[in-house]
Amino acid sequence: MNIPVENPPDCPYCRRPLRYVANRWFGHNVFECEQCGDFPDFRSAITAAAAGSAEASEAGPPKSVPLPRVLLVDDSDEQRNLYAAMLAPTARVGTVSRGEEALALACADPPDVIVLDVMMPGMDGWETCERLKANPITSRIPIIMLTSLDGVDVPARAREAGAIAVLMKPCPIERLVLTIDAARRPLTP
Repeated sequence: MNIPVENPPDCPYCRRPLRYVANRWFGHNVFECEQCGDFPDFRSAITAAAAGSAEASEAGPPKSVPLPRVLLVDDSDEQRNLYAAMLAPTARVGTVSRGEEALALACADPPDVIVLDVMMPGMDGWETCERLKANPITSRIPIIMLTSLDGVDVPARAREAGAIAVLMKPCPIERLVLTIDAARRPLTP
């Protein structure tokens, strides 16, 4: 059963528009690319788990719990659009394509969490993270690095720059949502 989705994301690999298909993977919905295959969409399952009931998947998150504000920084339009669409049910997502834009926006209207790509033209993710952590206005914002870099030194370099977590692309949406939720929880002594 195909369900029309407003502004479906494009395939992150071939840039073709994705089509939304309900209940393809054992009751889970997917976005389908005619060339590259399926991309899971666990939005309803995440919403239901967060709300603690099956009815929540239809009703959305509880009205009393404000959605986290997430700034997604990635120079790839496809990656930005895909992750923003998948995060939309669980967060209020703003996106920018460059480190300089992320600094300006985070200073003007600090988000709850920043999800930051590493490899970007101009100011890369490492420098962007270091500058955000050096600024008193943005220093307390948790930063999650979302990257395709797989070097052994990536986690250590991310910690040095001030990030709290590193996730590898392609990242399952449920893992990204759980990492964002964990980043927002206060540290307990």
